[in-house]
Amino acid sequence: MDVITLLGAVLVNALLMSLALAVGVGLRTRSGLQAWQFMLLGQALGFGLLIGATLAAPRLLATLGVMTLSGSASATVITAARFLGLAVSRRWLWGAPLGLGVVHALVFSDLGVATGLTNLTIGAQIIWASVLLLRGADGVRWRWLCGGAALANGIMTLARGCLVLGWPEIYPRFLTPNPLNIGSMLLLNASLVLGTMGFLLAHRDAAEQALVRLASLDTLTGLLNRREWMSRAGTALGVAGESSVLLMLDLDHFKRINDERGHPVGDEVLKLAGEVLRGELRASDLVGRYGGEEFCLLVRHCDAEAFARLDSRLHQAMRRRCEATLGFVVDFSAGAIRIEAGETLAAAIKRADDQLYRAKHAGRGRTCCADGVL
Repeated sequence: MDVITLLGAVLVNALLMSLALAVGVGLRTRSGLQAWQFMLLGQALGFGLLIGATLAAPRLLATLGVMTLSGSASATVITAARFLGLAVSRRWLWGAPLGLGVVHALVFSDLGVATGLTNLTIGAQIIWASVLLLRGADGVRWRWLCGGAALANGIMTLARGCLVLGWPEIYPRFLTPNPLNIGSMLLLNASLVLGTMGFLLAHRDAAEQALVRLASLDTLTGLLNRREWMSRAGTALGVAGESSVLLMLDLDHFKRINDERGHPVGDEVLKLAGEVLRGELRASDLVGRYGGEEFCLLVRHCDAEAFARLDSRLHQAMRRRCEATLGFVVDFSAGAIRIEAGETLAAAIKRADDQLYRAKHAGRGRTCCADGVL
C-alpha cells in the first residue's frame, strides 16, 4: 500500500485496458472507445513522465507530464461527448492542456503553486465530463457508473488543489507515503476500471440500438421496412379511429427510370421519396417502404380538408425535389381509404390497394380516394 506500488498499478492497468480495448473491441475512427483509449494511454504516459521528473530534467518532464494528464482529462470529456452525441468546444479541450503547460513551466520553481494549479485544472476538466454524463442520465446505468466515477475522481483532484494552495504545510509531496496520496491512487485506479466498464456498456448499448435500427429501417430510404411498418400499423389500428387514413403510394414509371437511367438513379429517386415523406408527415404518422417503389402511410387524426392539403403537398414536393436534384420530374399514384371501425390491417391494405389500382389506370400522377376520405 505504498504510493509507488499503487502508481505502478495505475500505469499497468491503464496500458492493459487500452490494449484490451484495441484487441477485444476494435476501435473505429472518432469513436467514444477510441477517445477513452487515448485517455488511458495519457494516464500511463503522464504519470510515467512525472516519475521520470524525479530522476532527471524535472522542469521539462514534469511540465510534459501535467500537460499529458490534462490532455487525458480532455479525452474523458471527448469520450462522454461522443457517446452522448454532444458537441464540445475544442478551444477549451486543447487550450486547457496547453495553457496549463505554459503556466506550470513558468511557476515551476514554486512547487506548491504549480501542483495546486495542476490539480485544479485537471479536476475541473474531470468534473466537466461528470456533468455531461450525469445531467439527464435518468435510468441509464452506464452514465451513472462513468459519471459517478468521474465525479468522485474530480472532487478528490479539486480537493488536492485546494489543499496545496490553502494549506501547503500539510500537503504531502507527490510520492510521499501519505494516506491522501494512497487514497488518491486507489480512487484513480478504481475510476479507470469503472470508467472502462461503463463505456464498454455504452458501446454495447449503441451496438444493440444499431442492430434494432437495421432490423426495423429500410437502409435505402431510412423509412420503416415492411415488417416493422406492418407491426406498428397493426398495433396502431386498434386505437387509430375513423379519423385516420391509410394511403398506398406507388412511384410512377419506376421500372422505366431503372431501365433508361440506371439503377443508381432509381436508388436516388427512392431516397428522395423517403426524404419527402419524412419531411411532410408528422411524427405521429407511420410511413414505411412496403416493397420496391411502393410506400404505405397511416395518417392519424386526418379530416378531409387536412388530407387534401397533405396529398397536394406530397405530389408537389415529390415533383419539385426530383426535378431540382435529378433534372427530371417523378410523380406517384396513390390510393387512400379511411379506416373503418374494427377493420383489420390486411383488409385496410386491400381496400387502399384497390384505390391505387384505380389511380394507375386513370392515368397515374394522382390519388384516388374511397368514400369518406374527402
